[in-house]
Amino acid sequence: MKYKALIFDLDGTLINTLADLNEAVNFALSKYNYPLRTLENTRNDIGNGVAKLMERSIPDGLNNPNYNDALNSFKEYYKENYFKNSRPYPEIIETVKKLKEKYILAVVSNKFDEGAKKLVNYFFPGIFTLIQGQVDYLRTKPSPDLVNKVLDEIKVKRNEVCYIGDTEVDYLTAQNSTISCVLVTYGYRNKEQLLDKTKGSQFVSEPTDLLKIF
Repeated sequence: MKYKALIFDLDGTLINTLADLNEAVNFALSKYNYPLRTLENTRNDIGNGVAKLMERSIPDGLNNPNYNDALNSFKEYYKENYFKNSRPYPEIIETVKKLKEKYILAVVSNKFDEGAKKLVNYFFPGIFTLIQGQVDYLRTKPSPDLVNKVLDEIKVKRNEVCYIGDTEVDYLTAQNSTISCVLVTYGYRNKEQLLDKTKGSQFVSEPTDLLKIF
């Protein structure tokens, strides 16, 4: 298949944001003396956006009367700490620079739009043509809405695009968007976690493996 564009997930694919997300979750939970979440808890809860992350983290989820306040606390803390611990995965910067020589590159993330743009522009300046995060008027992944918006803007056909992510949510996003998908196993899910939920997927174990595919 001759691709013209590659769309990347952000968290767990381009940047390891786990520690900062976990700190933001625990900052919000600690305000109410709720049990704190481990890094592994947060790793497994990531994938469907910050609202779902907080729902999975707080006792009783959406039924908790403090859910909305906790979500706002999470957002306020996280916006001040985007760059505290988050770093690109080893060799991913060099990899996407090489891919940019051949493809249009974009990012589609369930992270709120401001955060997605700040992180990508800071760590990958000038590399990605379009960065699309979560916005109120579009559904989050695995809905195809965010991908569809990007495809409309970069004007590339679906059979000319491949989505690169690290979770079952990314796989479903590609399926729902009717585009190809490659999953990385160095992020927030390992291959064993993905196999049963992502039938027929192609996996790569490190960023430079993407250069062998594309």
